[in-house]
Amino acid sequence: MEEEPKVNFISKALVWIKSHIAITVAIAVALIVVIVLICVFAGGGPKSAVKGFISGMNKKKAAKVVDNMDFAGSSAWSYTYDIDDFSEDDYDEFIDKYEDVDKDEIKEQEESLESTLEDGFDALDDEYKSYKFKIEEFKSSEKIAKDLYVVEAKIALSAKPEDEDTDEIDESDIITFIVYKDRIINSDIFYAF
Repeated sequence: MEEEPKVNFISKALVWIKSHIAITVAIAVALIVVIVLICVFAGGGPKSAVKGFISGMNKKKAAKVVDNMDFAGSSAWSYTYDIDDFSEDDYDEFIDKYEDVDKDEIKEQEESLESTLEDGFDALDDEYKSYKFKIEEFKSSEKIAKDLYVVEAKIALSAKPEDEDTDEIDESDIITFIVYKDRIINSDIFYAF
């Protein structure tokens, strides 16, 4: 009795794929759609701007902090609006102001904050062995208008000093972030600690 030659698994799979090309293409397209949807809905969002900002602070990367901020939005917001009483008219006014912000002003603000942060990180390195910001929890994330959110997070700061005479820092506070199109436009974090 003659034995049939053994056909390996890969050969069988290729034969099946060739004979069922429509099903194979449909499965591949469905997988791509699922992956894209996961990336769109899992990443981004107002909380990710806060996470990126805090991550930049921890890594002492001024550029990363600045990348998570929107300076045109900051200029347009500029403490004019009340988040508890924000209306559709306020949003329209905000957008008008946003579109009118001078691009040179934005660049100057970015460079100024980046420089200030770098100096601050250098000072932290001189005074503290270590420091860490931590998002203990997100308290809320509320949409107040199209692409405009108020995110409240409990942020902790701990720092161990170089000098024994300097007090250790171990504080936490609820910080409010105003986020427009997944970038921070306003926060009280710079005044909290």
